[in-house]
This record gives sequence, structure tokens and C-alpha cells, in this order.
Amino acid sequence: MMDLRHSNRCKGTQSGFPLTEKDYLTYFKGKVERLRVPLSGDLAVTHRCNLRCVHCYVGSHQTPPSVPREELATSRWLSLLDEITAAGCLFLLITGGEPLLRDDFVDIYRHAKRKGLLVTVFTNGTLIRDEVLDVWDDLPPQAIEISLYGATAATYETITGTRGSYERCVRGIERLLERRLNVRLKTVLMRDNRQEFEAIRAMALRYGVKFRMDAEIFPRFNGDRSPLEQRVPPEEAVDLEFSDQTRFLQWVELFERAQGLPRTGTLYTCGAGMTHFHVDPCGYLRPCLMVQDLHYDLGQGGFLEGWKKAMPRIRKRKIPASSRCEGCSVKVACGFCPAFFRLENNNETMYSEYLCSIGQIRYQRILNAAHE
Repeated sequence: MMDLRHSNRCKGTQSGFPLTEKDYLTYFKGKVERLRVPLSGDLAVTHRCNLRCVHCYVGSHQTPPSVPREELATSRWLSLLDEITAAGCLFLLITGGEPLLRDDFVDIYRHAKRKGLLVTVFTNGTLIRDEVLDVWDDLPPQAIEISLYGATAATYETITGTRGSYERCVRGIERLLERRLNVRLKTVLMRDNRQEFEAIRAMALRYGVKFRMDAEIFPRFNGDRSPLEQRVPPEEAVDLEFSDQTRFLQWVELFERAQGLPRTGTLYTCGAGMTHFHVDPCGYLRPCLMVQDLHYDLGQGGFLEGWKKAMPRIRKRKIPASSRCEGCSVKVACGFCPAFFRLENNNETMYSEYLCSIGQIRYQRILNAAHE
């Protein structure tokens, strides 16, 4: 297999001329998919968190009942990094829970960087310490993404359930920016912070960093549906999302690219189990974070064995011909996700009314813009 982590040219040509960058990326993507290279992955190094967010999909902030054992030891995380890079991984997300709660975070992060991985870290920003800043100075991450749930302490701490967390988050952001690290801010749009959405976005603008939002809240992994109470109406969610012209144009481009693609009958059409993987804190390999009913125990075997033997099963799942989503021309605009459906409806083939409504509204806005 070619070394996809270091390949920077393509031997192919079109009409006697070297491939353009766009052509090469298409070629690269196609080859990665054909070879089923695990190009990107998430390591959730802990489910523990120092916050108690009302919308959190873990909920208890402890190991879920379905995986009743301790988090992987440092040595296993390090050997796992060796295994995934040998398998072709290039893009890595280190997340949690709150990953900085692990005393060995710096060891895990440093090893990932020294393996040549392009690392992004998701953190709530409240636990930034000198040791972490120093290693990020020496080995900068591709990005550090922080969730900012409010523009005031009152709103932020209503959501996190933790006094003093807003001040620690803001100070963490500012300490990262003082080191000139690549910080990105994001928020989950919900009932308890909708009134401060514009102020949150203004904070990101003031800091000079990229910003994104997400309104698609789903139930907790233990079946608790209380996070759904935080959902805002679909039309409001799309209004705020499309108020960002860049985000609107991204949806237009995605929709245009999807037109004319052949139907495959496959239920999972994303990269889960094809080019992407997720490892939970206890060492279970999954196609992605959302898929909870398919896993491989990395305590019993190596990464490559799990990737080759267990993960392909996700691609064998078919969408029923009777499904409302089969053949739907709007499907790309809803963020179609069978794993999301399972969490909401206990059935991965039963669509989410919330996602469907968002998709229909996005689609209509895209059509309206085209007519104008």
C-alpha cells in the first residue's frame, strides 16, 4: 500500500497535463476509499469532565454502563498511536470528556505529534496549564477547538452547571491566543443560550478566530432524552446558521456536489468505518462516536485487525426501500445520520423529524437563493 501520509504528488495526468490540485484531491480521496485507509480518527481519552453540561451526550460524566471498565493506560494509548499511524492515519482528534483531565495528556499528545499526525484537540478551555502550553509551543496542534456556551457568566454557567467555569474558559482562550496558537471557537445553539448567540459570535470575531455553531442536539448514550429539551425550532436554527454567508455557501457547494450521485442502497454513506474511526476511553474501536452498537475490543486485538474485520460491517447495512429517506433529494441538506436516528428513535432507519425539518428549510433557502 502506498504511504498516504507522505504522498504529495500523483503520477496520473489528464490530457497530457499534470493533475490540478482539485483533480489530485479527488484522486486521493477515491484511492483512500478504495483501499479503506483509516485516514482520520478520534481518540476520546476520557469520559470524565469537570463540567456538567445540560446537553452532554455522556451525561453522568462517568464511563457509560455499556463499557464497564477503566480507561486505557498511558502505555496502551501510546502503542495504539503507533498502530494507527502504521495503518495510514494522518488526521487525529484528541477529545473527551475533557482530555486535559488526564495526567498523561502531554505524553499522549507529544507521542501523536512525533508520529507525524496532524492533531486537533477539543477542550472546554478551563484547565489550560503551563505544562500543556509549553508542549503546544514546541509541537503546535493543527487546531484547538473550544466550546463557548455563553457570552456571560450567567448563561455559560447555567449550561455547564459549574460556578467559575466561564471565567476559567475565557482566561484559557486568552492564554492560548497569547501563545499565538490556532484557536477555534464553537457553540451549541440551545434554548438556554439562544439569546446570546450573536454576542458569542461577536466574541469570536473580537478574538480574531474561526467560529461555528451546531443546533443538532441528540439524546444521551444512556437513553436519557432530556437534552432534546434544549433544541431550538428548526427555522431559528437555520436562520442563525445561514446568517454566516460562508457557512451558507458551504451548504450550497455540498448540495451541488451531491446532485447526480448514484444510489448505493447503503445505509451509512459517510466515512464511518470506511476512512474514519473512533476509539472510546476504554479501548473500544467504533466506526464513529455516534455508532454505539458496533465495536471491537482493542484489549483483545490490534487496531488493524479490528479495522479490517469488524468495521466493514457498518457498510453492509442497507437502507430499506420503504424508508422515507431512500431517494430523498433533500437528504444531503439534513445531515442524514443513521446513528443519530438510532439515538433518537432506537431505530437507525427511522428518520429524525428534527433533522428532516432542518434539511427541508436549508433546501428551500438554497433554492430561493438560486432563483434570485
